[in-house]
Amino acid sequence: MAAAGASSSDLLIVGPGVLGSYAGKLWLESFPGATVVAQTNTEGSHDRLKSLGLTPRTRDQAGDSRKFSHVLFAAPPSGSEDYPAEVAAAAQLWDGTGSFVFTSSMSVCAAEDGSEVSEERCPLVPQGKSPSTDRLLAAEAAALAAGGNVLRLVGLYHAQRGPHTFFIKQGEVARYGGYTVNMLHYQDAAGLAAAILRGDGAADGAYRGRVFVGADNHPLTFQEMVDACFASGLFSGAVNFTAPAPVGGVGLGKRVNNNVTRQQLGWAPEFSSFREFFT
Repeated sequence: MAAAGASSSDLLIVGPGVLGSYAGKLWLESFPGATVVAQTNTEGSHDRLKSLGLTPRTRDQAGDSRKFSHVLFAAPPSGSEDYPAEVAAAAQLWDGTGSFVFTSSMSVCAAEDGSEVSEERCPLVPQGKSPSTDRLLAAEAAALAAGGNVLRLVGLYHAQRGPHTFFIKQGEVARYGGYTVNMLHYQDAAGLAAAILRGDGAADGAYRGRVFVGADNHPLTFQEMVDACFASGLFSGAVNFTAPAPVGGVGLGKRVNNNVTRQQLGWAPEFSSFREFFT
């Protein structure tokens, strides 16, 4: 159970990067009296986290005496020697009330033929085909085994962060410009994670063992992405996608639909699409 004096609305964020920081700010807006603990590997970001009203600590400072009613695992797999084990360790810091949410990726979905995928249709990348998806799926399994929930996210962005900034910086990109991608603003992804943590729409007030999907439901191509950026007037230059159209019906991307998640949680993104954000 939670330690004496702990609030039922306190939140632990493991991996308070861009997404986790947004989530922490939103949580404090929903629960002004709560404490949001932001757990990092080093102290490098602690001043920034304090400025947001979060309470930073390193993993080494965590100990095992304090458990939380709500835990968000938003750390990326990069830099982790055993990602699934880190998710399992984070689940041990959850007291079993509230909710545990692990942020995963729709990259675990194998569709690459331009077809639609969703919560109900997501053919998984076969085990052994990709080390990165193997790690993600094993981490998802660890979260679900602990009674937690999985939030599969698409590409995240804000004005100065995302694939669009990489493409514009490169200028010439060896990718097919017609490749279909799916986007969601960081703030909306954080709001979605918070909705799951709060148990919005849950019959018994909390979710257990569920897989949710985060997307803005407005897929677009690489070319359409950079066109929207240049049309906004915020960026200058040009991007030339040099790869030809793929053959054989693969290498086209996927179209992500998260209507089931929206209906269950009563959630919708503030920024309805990548294009709308840059309008």
